[in-house]
Amino acid sequence: MSAHIERLRAAVGHEIGESPAETAIREAREEIGADIRLKKLLDVLGGPDYEVTYPNGDRVAYVTSVYEAEVIAGVPGTADSELSDVAWFGPSDLSRLMMNRFSRALLTAIHRI
Repeated sequence: MSAHIERLRAAVGHEIGESPAETAIREAREEIGADIRLKKLLDVLGGPDYEVTYPNGDRVAYVTSVYEAEVIAGVPGTADSELSDVAWFGPSDLSRLMMNRFSRALLTAIHRI
């Protein structure tokens, strides 16, 4: 499952007491309006490719948990104002898409491009 490739770079906030897996399930429900089942943890990524400097000068380093998941209920769509579109891409399509450094590093690390 892959929402619009640019969304892959967006970090999500964990609720107090929430595990990374619980966060992934909740965020999918909130952002694409579908329930998912996590099949497996693909990787936990961090390092220079996951560092961001914001326009105000703040710097952060993200640690990203990447899961393989399947939709088990609902139809993925733009469930909130954070997404403008939801699209599906095959592995051969990914290398041709415009994406930021964070997204490209993530997909390269999990051998999708």
